[in-house]
Amino acid sequence: MVNRRDRHHSLTAMPIAALLKDKGAPERERMIMSIADDAASRVDHSMLAGGKLTFPQQSFVVMASLH
Repeated sequence: MVNRRDRHHSLTAMPIAALLKDKGAPERERMIMSIADDAASRVDHSMLAGGKLTFPQQSFVVMASLH
């Protein structure tokens, strides 16, 4: 299960937040939970670790200096 606070923060930080701004707190929370539950149900279980969405990322670091 995805952490309730993490769901709220993630959704309010996205463009979808514009759809929630005119809703009262109870309706907004209900919508957030509904959207988050639906999204979590569509994600492969292996991507949910400790109730949080996780996925590997590859990065490359290059360091240079002038002598």
